[in-house]
Amino acid sequence: MSQLRQLFESNRVLISSHVRPDPDAIGSVLAIREAVLQCGGTPTCILEDECPVRCRVLGGSEHLLTAKEMKSAEKFSDVIVVDAGNRDRIGCVESFVADGARIANIDHHISNSRFGTIDIVDVESSASGELLFQLFEAMGLKMTSSMATNLLAGILTDTGRFRHSNTSPSSLRIAARLVEAGASLPALTEHLYYSIPAKDLRSTAQILATLELHGNGAISTMFVSRDYVVEDPDNLIDLGRAIEGVEVAVLLSEMKDDKIRVSLRSKSRVNVSAIAEMFGGGGHERAAGFRMYGTLRSVQARLLPSLLRALELAHS
Repeated sequence: MSQLRQLFESNRVLISSHVRPDPDAIGSVLAIREAVLQCGGTPTCILEDECPVRCRVLGGSEHLLTAKEMKSAEKFSDVIVVDAGNRDRIGCVESFVADGARIANIDHHISNSRFGTIDIVDVESSASGELLFQLFEAMGLKMTSSMATNLLAGILTDTGRFRHSNTSPSSLRIAARLVEAGASLPALTEHLYYSIPAKDLRSTAQILATLELHGNGAISTMFVSRDYVVEDPDNLIDLGRAIEGVEVAVLLSEMKDDKIRVSLRSKSRVNVSAIAEMFGGGGHERAAGFRMYGTLRSVQARLLPSLLRALELAHS
């Protein structure tokens, strides 16, 4: 814990998270930023991608920078990476990490590669926000209402509004503590789930029209082309997972770099993290993903045999 505190006290510390950040990534980065300030450090928050619109209600989001916005290419010797399974997941922000840098790797993914100088990985935590709450408490930091809100955003979304199997008694207790510290669960839920732009809703209809079922209805797939305007298409995967008889839901999204982003969700029997790792990705048993070059159809064709085998093993 003393080594971690030294990083938080650094007069120049980089804080980052994974590409295409979700609320757990954004909330965790912002909470760490505030914790570093409490410890007397000087934080710089850099991400490869812009903060999603729905996360801009989180306190401190105006301090998030993209790599393109950095005016200096000077590297950081002190780095905190949160909610990223490996160093590659921070994307082009890697170029700001000095050789031999002290890196705190704070994460909850089962596929984490333990890439840090300091590795704080707890796969039992439902979200990085849950793990950070415990870290901040152990460090004796003050839990402000903005920190509480940012951490709760991660727990709320990573547990699927407390519906997924990773929702534990600890998750619920910590969520309650965060509400006691000033976070508003109703307001967060409204902002993160029920403030949908009309253009996103129109594109949602197009994406749902691509729905296909495979493996006697046990696998659902949907496609998101670059033409569809949806800020966070991963929200749609829950609809594919909710279909009666479906065990694994797949969402394949076209990216600007000619890669396909594949998101995987399962209900109870298939470890999708193991599937994602086969294609260079990772995540959790019930939620994982990867990226690979190809077309929507070619990537689907490569993935389906692995999913069908996993289903056969789950039934045997």
